[in-house]
Amino acid sequence: MNADPYTSVLLVGFMASGKSTVGRELALLLGWVFVDMDSAIEERYGANVDFLFKEKGESYFRHCESEITLDLLPVRGTVLASGGGWAVSDKNWQIVPKDTLTVWLKVTPEVAFERAHKGGTARPLLDNINGVKEFSMLLEQRQKCYARAKYTVDSEMGKPAELAQNILSFMET
Repeated sequence: MNADPYTSVLLVGFMASGKSTVGRELALLLGWVFVDMDSAIEERYGANVDFLFKEKGESYFRHCESEITLDLLPVRGTVLASGGGWAVSDKNWQIVPKDTLTVWLKVTPEVAFERAHKGGTARPLLDNINGVKEFSMLLEQRQKCYARAKYTVDSEMGKPAELAQNILSFMET
């Protein structure tokens, strides 16, 4: 698949917005490599993200995210699903290569809350959030950060494969 002028894709968005699921589908369509940032952090640092976040602190965890970004996005043919808080760091945006397509997978707080509590994925911030209202407040605080992405996709408007096709179509225009 020809996706010039982009050499990599970075998916951003709130927790449970579908970044990893859509990212896998997009990588399949492109014939590229998919990397989940949390998994890459766990592999590199030898501990799960929940442990790193709680024991080493959020600042350390955000540093780990930046290191993974620096290492993986310059690699041609990579689809990287960021963590939900990745976009909050201005430094992270500054290190994204110009030829990387950044995509915000937008989701409502209600849907994200429901998805986050269904899956078995470690989500360190869930321990500090009580109910949809607090979830909504956190999402609202981060929206401007996510909006820095070059392209936005409503993650509730289709199945993961359809959303991936939507992103691919944008890449080919």
